[in-house]
Amino acid sequence: MARIARDESWYAVAEREVRVARELHDAGVPCVRPWPVPQPISVDGHPVTFWAEIPGPRRRAPIADLGAVLRQLHTVNDTSLRQRLTPLDPWSHTPGRIERAPIRDRDRRVLRDVLDEVQDAWPLAEFDLPNGVIHGDAHAGNLIQDPGGAPVLLDFDSVCTGPREWDLAPTGLYAVALGWISRNDYAGFVDAYGGFDITTAPAFPLLARMRELRMTAWLAMHTTESERLAAEVEHRVACLADPQLPRHWSAR
Repeated sequence: MARIARDESWYAVAEREVRVARELHDAGVPCVRPWPVPQPISVDGHPVTFWAEIPGPRRRAPIADLGAVLRQLHTVNDTSLRQRLTPLDPWSHTPGRIERAPIRDRDRRVLRDVLDEVQDAWPLAEFDLPNGVIHGDAHAGNLIQDPGGAPVLLDFDSVCTGPREWDLAPTGLYAVALGWISRNDYAGFVDAYGGFDITTAPAFPLLARMRELRMTAWLAMHTTESERLAAEVEHRVACLADPQLPRHWSAR
């Protein structure tokens, strides 16, 4: 299977993603395998990478499998790999998306205010788990099943070093605030990870708010696609402005 990046500015990212996937696979993490050819290559200005195909239909793995795979990933202790990975950038594309999104000025001001809030709070965050190799964008959509039902981890362009709670926070948020994951399924995730419940950790309120901001800023870039998406973004912005509002977020 070929994966085609947007333009040449993504060449270094594509190169790193292939290398990281190979090293994680060699370390025993169940992840999609880069095809054993020199890569990436450039085709008409697009970096292209090649991967072992996982025959369809594509099926998401149970959320407990995500907990088990993250536990494996977080125990990777390859010093050489860690030294070559960059530290977590908790803001990534979020500030730029806030400024470029086709949204109302008042909504943009809310997003800017929340960004300022979490940026001020981040240096004071307390983490229970040690830093290590993390996926960086760990959610159910990045874990699928192969035809035999085994989990396969995808998408390695955000792999970095940082607090392991970062990878656990999305699933905790989906369970306790957004209702996208049942409490029973979340309990299975916690058990599979080894018993650590991110929702009771001191850093969780901050991590959850940061995740909500990232999700909203990303979706805000797509508000012109439909009235439904525009309304969804307005609702998310209202929730960020008032954390007490019930979250009826669409699981796009």
